[in-house]
Amino acid sequence: MRTLMLLALLAPIPAAAQDFNCRNLEAEIACDAGKCTVTGDQGFTPMGLTRRGNMLSICAYSGCSEGRVLVSRSRGGIAMLYAEVRRTTGPGGEREPLAVLYDRTERTAQMRWRGFSNAMSCG
Repeated sequence: MRTLMLLALLAPIPAAAQDFNCRNLEAEIACDAGKCTVTGDQGFTPMGLTRRGNMLSICAYSGCSEGRVLVSRSRGGIAMLYAEVRRTTGPGGEREPLAVLYDRTERTAQMRWRGFSNAMSCG
């Protein structure tokens, strides 16, 4: 019986239906002072956006940030998520807002964080 309990604890946890991984493979969009610029044609490093349960994380260039989802609303296959994320690699820092619109049917996301407003493909 003890062995079964131990195996159950060590077994991988299946991903929840709302979990996703996204990347902006086609372009990077940076916005500042009321205007946005688009960098494409492999002239940027794609970001990674992940939801695992009630946590959102985003990785860009040399670091990652993570935080609990504070606001979550869904309707018609679209989820709106908001988290305040803090750097988890390198020096810490203040919490920063991360807003995400995720389309479960199309498997795409739009995110806004630290001056970036990227469209992303999700798996």
